[in-house]
Amino acid sequence: MKKLMLPALPMVILFACSPGPVSLQPGMWETTVQFSSIDVPGAPPAELAAMRAMMSRPQTRSECMTPEQAANPTQRMMNPGSNGNACQFGDSTFAAGTIRVHGTCQAPGRGTSQTNMEGTYTATTIQATISSEIHPPAGTQGPQSVRMTGTISAHRTGDCPA
Repeated sequence: MKKLMLPALPMVILFACSPGPVSLQPGMWETTVQFSSIDVPGAPPAELAAMRAMMSRPQTRSECMTPEQAANPTQRMMNPGSNGNACQFGDSTFAAGTIRVHGTCQAPGRGTSQTNMEGTYTATTIQATISSEIHPPAGTQGPQSVRMTGTISAHRTGDCPA
């Protein structure tokens, strides 16, 4: 089965929203994503079991959020060199400590994804649930969708390296 996962998607969503009165602080952020439900209609049982085993483990990454990114998180989305995804967000809120994001992204050569994220944040923490449905490019052999739900937990760990 062709890889349908968009591993940078959670960070893309986090940086795609304009913060309101409570702004995310620039610096190093550690983000953990853990999926609790993974459904791939039409996938062979062994392949689905392997995918579930891999994706249900916490996936943690650290990333530096610069002051410019903290001031305008949407800039990262609009910079094609950053991730190559073309995303559109509607009916979304990232303000006053509340996260409600609904977006669709097109990843060149990897298909489309529709993602919803709901949760809360402070200047140094993020807690949210996420659900995504990913579809491969037209004409791809094998399963035609992947549905996942899980959680995102992030916190600021300090300043970015000099």
